[in-house]
This record gives sequence, C-alpha cells and structure tokens, in this order.
Amino acid sequence: MASITRIPGGQWRCQIRRKGYPTQGRNFNSRADAIAWGQTVEADINRGRFAVPDKATQDMTITALLGRYLLEESSRKASASDDKQRAETIKRVLGGFGVTELTAAHLSHYKRSRLAVRAPQTVTHELNLLHRAYVVGVNEWGLVLPQGIPCTGRPKLPPGRNRRVRPHEVRGLLACTGSRELAAIVLLAVETAMRRGEILGMRWEHINLLRCSVLLPHTKNGDARTVPLSTAAVAVLQPLQRDSGPVFSLTPRCASQAFKRAVDRAGLFDLHFHDLRHEATSRLFEKGLNVIEVARITGHKSLAMLNRYAHLDVSGLVEKLAAAS
Repeated sequence: MASITRIPGGQWRCQIRRKGYPTQGRNFNSRADAIAWGQTVEADINRGRFAVPDKATQDMTITALLGRYLLEESSRKASASDDKQRAETIKRVLGGFGVTELTAAHLSHYKRSRLAVRAPQTVTHELNLLHRAYVVGVNEWGLVLPQGIPCTGRPKLPPGRNRRVRPHEVRGLLACTGSRELAAIVLLAVETAMRRGEILGMRWEHINLLRCSVLLPHTKNGDARTVPLSTAAVAVLQPLQRDSGPVFSLTPRCASQAFKRAVDRAGLFDLHFHDLRHEATSRLFEKGLNVIEVARITGHKSLAMLNRYAHLDVSGLVEKLAAAS
C-alpha cells in the first residue's frame, strides 16, 4: 500500500511496499502528485504491467543515459558528431539529474534558458536527442518511468530560409577563398544539391565520371542514393581524380570555418553553407524537373520541405504561363 509522508524541504514522498516487489519511492512537490503516482504504480502492479526495474538502469544520470545512447545508437548515424555536441550542451545543464528525477518543469526551464541564447531549431534538436535517448532506454534497456518520459512542448520554428545565392555571389566566394578544396566543394554544392556532409564524405570508389554519377551510401535520412553529376560538376572533379580514397580532406568543422572566412572576405550578407543546397534545389525546379525527380536527386522525403526550397524565379513562371495561353 502507498504511504504519503511530508519530508524536510517541503516535498511529499510516496512509498509503496508490496510483497514480491521491490520497494518503490519518489518525491513530489505536491501531495496530490504523490497520491496520483502511487495510484498509478499500484494499478500497474494489480494489472500485472509493473516491470521490476534494473537498479543500475534506474540509477543512471542524464549524463550516463546520453553517453550510452551515443555509444550504442547514435554512433551508427550520420548525425553522430552533431549528436555528440548537443549531448555536451545538455549534460552541462541537466547531466546531474537522475533519469527518474528529471521532470517536465526541468525541461521547460532548460528550453527557456536555451532559447535566450540559441535559435529554436537548435533547441528542438537538443530536446529531440534527449527524448530519443529516453525512448531507447525504456524500449531497449529496461528503464522504468512510472510518470512516463518527461516532455515539454517544442519551440515554434520560424519560417524556413528562402535565401537565393546569385551567380556573382558564388564567384565572390571562389575569388575569396584560398582553399582549392573549398572552391570545389562550393561548386559541387551549387551543382548537385548535396549536403555539406555528403560532399565531404564522397569517396572515389563511389564516383563514376563516365556515367556522371556519385553514390552516397550514408545520408542524413539513412537511405543511400545516387546523385547525377552535371557537366560542371564533372569538370570540378576531373582534376582531382584518384583511384580510391576520400575526395576531400577537409573536416566538416574546417570546411565551415573556411566558408565563413570566404563569406566575410567577399562582403556577403547572411549567407550560410546550406543556402547553396537551397539554391541548387531551386535551380533544379527552374530547369523543369518535377517534384519526384528533384526528390530523387536531393534525398528529400517530404513534399512540404521541397515546397519550402522551391522558390522559383518568377520570370520562369511568366514564360510558362505565356506559352500555355
């Protein structure tokens, strides 16, 4: 039977003792919450749905939870390096909490404090990572959470960027970078609509210049795809050609830093590397490719995302309307 007692500090403790089950206890800020939790646990025991928790798992901290998730789950994903950085941010603030102690209120406070210094999309990625770790903990590691996985609403995201990259801006980037590799990477991004990580991960074993294509075995969404290479993209790769190995030696961090320096030197405003992919995708639509064809090239699975990218040049639409009339 559940017993509710007041403890020092103003909290309420609910403790449940039942023959054949380990003693369960948890602290709450209100007596009503303690009673509700006790009733939920006792109901699960009565229905045979109560799982006896593993002590090592139950005693994990958020730091340990994220560490195990990164090692066992995230390491197999293309987002592994990003997940590692996000986990470090979460651990600095929430790492000391036990997995069963973290509440929605804690997450809400974390969200508000992060939104004061970071963009909503960044905070959403962090919250999603922690949630995924909890889900794996419950489904795969035997983590028992009588109150469920702690949750908070995700921040409202701003409208997607619609920054177009004009030809003179691309020329400015090429003129202002001292890196031969970055120049090739920029041109490939504009010509192929590949992501930064996909370009940097290219290997010569997967490139067929005769067939004008490159195989990407590992992509952001987890599916392999083959990307067609335009004449300009083939011209970029031919001088670099080797039998095997990676095409580029730059790491993602170094490529981003070199790109930012080139943007600053060229005097360009509000230009991000991902804008090159946006520009390339918009150009594919302007060349007359349909949604399915563009999705095969870019790897987008969502039509909504493609609509966001496809900010077509109005003059092209005017020509089509004139031709149809």
